[in-house]
Amino acid sequence: MPTSTSHKPTILFIDDSSTVRKTAVKILQNQYNIVEAGNGKEALDHLKPEHSIDLIFADIQMPEMNGLQFLQKLRTSEDRRTAQLQVVMITGHSDSHAAMKAVFDMGATGFISKPFTDIDLISRAHSHLTLKCMLEELEKLAGIDELTGLYNLSSFKKQGNKALSMSVRHRLDLSVVYFELDSFSSIKEKHGKKISDRLLVEICNRISRSFRDEEILARIGEARFALLLPMTNRTKARIAVNRVQKSLEGMTFNNAGEELDLKVISGLTGTGINNRDLDFDGLCDRAEHALKLAYQNNKSHESSYDDETVEDPVEIPQHDDTLTDALMHIIEGEYNKVSDEDLTSVMKQLQPFLEYAEVRTSGTNTKFKYKFR
Repeated sequence: MPTSTSHKPTILFIDDSSTVRKTAVKILQNQYNIVEAGNGKEALDHLKPEHSIDLIFADIQMPEMNGLQFLQKLRTSEDRRTAQLQVVMITGHSDSHAAMKAVFDMGATGFISKPFTDIDLISRAHSHLTLKCMLEELEKLAGIDELTGLYNLSSFKKQGNKALSMSVRHRLDLSVVYFELDSFSSIKEKHGKKISDRLLVEICNRISRSFRDEEILARIGEARFALLLPMTNRTKARIAVNRVQKSLEGMTFNNAGEELDLKVISGLTGTGINNRDLDFDGLCDRAEHALKLAYQNNKSHESSYDDETVEDPVEIPQHDDTLTDALMHIIEGEYNKVSDEDLTSVMKQLQPFLEYAEVRTSGTNTKFKYKFR
């Protein structure tokens, strides 16, 4: 493990005994930065943006908030990185088998008994931090952005190529949106990287909840994102951009309750009349060009189209996505994903087409007949 001060991993050590904490600090301080806490409640304060914790040791038996309660708070955190931190539980002679099983079921990643030796503590810290590094490398190889858990650019383009292939094959619309948080650089300059990173995670969590499963969101820059919208034309893509803006409206930053005015600049393109022959890299290039035009035109909260003149609608129409979602599942052969409730609505909407198809095929040898009741 690295040993320079600026690159030392940070361990949060939680125990209500000051003697145990001092012993741990003495053993680990040469290789790691140590942050101390006397109970779970105090430890939660050290998981805020000003600290970057890599590993936690936590005693099971503590006043105010014990190890099990602390672990439960940790695992249910909205911050992805915090929720996935490795926690080694410190056990004593008085800890029952039931208590140890409870913390294991809650997500403890290991145990160490006290009194512990220096070799016990050092080896446990080393093994868990090495595993953490390996998992982070695997995430990168898997195409996942480490900070936010979103797709990275490489993975986004892989998914995009698949979606475009299906779009061309079935003559379906597809849109690509690039958008950026315009004010993020000033926030980072004012509050620092650690706090701005935490804010970025909160923003991504909020944005992600506004999209459907088939809509793919990726982080492709510090505060720049790409959105892939299968079976979506430009009008519907604008609705998606509007959802992003709406999800961020009135967002309150938890640093002294500061309210932020988060401006979203966006540019979009899609497989319209002028773009049918583009590959996915070409669509991404056009979306990036559209984003640049939006910046030049100071079009906050709006999309800039890189080709075809499009008049901005006075009001964004409300659209029922039931049929769109169902067709996506049908094309992929995932019929079971169309719920019974949606099936009735979908079949009613398809009835005119089914009747038309029956007329078209009535004079051929094709056997086709369906009547929805």
